[in-house]
Amino acid sequence: MRLHSLLSACLAALLLTGCDEPPKDTWQGYAEGDYVRVAPIDGGLVEAIEVERGDHVKAGDLLFRLETASEEAALEGAAATLAEAKATLREAELDLQRKLELRKQRNVAQAELDTARARRDRAGAATLTAASALDQAKWRLSRREGHAPAGAIVQDVLFREGEFVNPSQPVVSLLPPQNIKVRFFVPEAALAHLEEGAQVHFACSNCPKDLTGMIRFISTQAEFTPPVIYSDRSKEKLVYMAEATPDKEPESLHPGQPVTVTLAAPPAAE
Repeated sequence: MRLHSLLSACLAALLLTGCDEPPKDTWQGYAEGDYVRVAPIDGGLVEAIEVERGDHVKAGDLLFRLETASEEAALEGAAATLAEAKATLREAELDLQRKLELRKQRNVAQAELDTARARRDRAGAATLTAASALDQAKWRLSRREGHAPAGAIVQDVLFREGEFVNPSQPVVSLLPPQNIKVRFFVPEAALAHLEEGAQVHFACSNCPKDLTGMIRFISTQAEFTPPVIYSDRSKEKLVYMAEATPDKEPESLHPGQPVTVTLAAPPAAE
């Protein structure tokens, strides 16, 4: 009886082990995201945060703004300088035109005409310089804002109003849907079935049915199975990391979410 019980237990263990075997060309992985961290070029106090975690933003949307008092003052000064330079240029142009008419009638000396032309040229150069300075002031002012480079979900807001941020220090972290991918790991024996561009199926909790993707990358270096997905039978095996991107609805996948990846069957030959 004892031997029979032992055999029964062994058979049950074998059956359970067999049921635990994954289907062929099926591997475990997880969703991953490449975040876009938006930072100011210059440092300063955060004046306004225009988004919250979880918001959906479009390309060009304002995310945050640093204090701009000195930049706005410089912009006003540059605009006033340009206006003054333009006025001087207009006067120089009118004076030159009068001198040209008088010179045709020989009522003004050539030297006086040359002086008027030189004054006009100097005024033109000063206007160009002032216009360039105004453009620089606008550019420096624009450096105080952070805008979304693409449509995305606000993953995190790292600073609050009144806090000081250093140059190139991220203030808002974004996750564009096109940056979501699935990273999975395959044994060396399965590499013969994989190639970049191959179609795969994704399965996970609360994922849309028939969610498919395409393999975009297969690593050439072997590594141990990551501890977040290894089993007792595979934790010592070397695997190769691969990445696939969803064909549609990438936002349905959440970074860190376990995903089962299955290689799609090749199309039947006609």
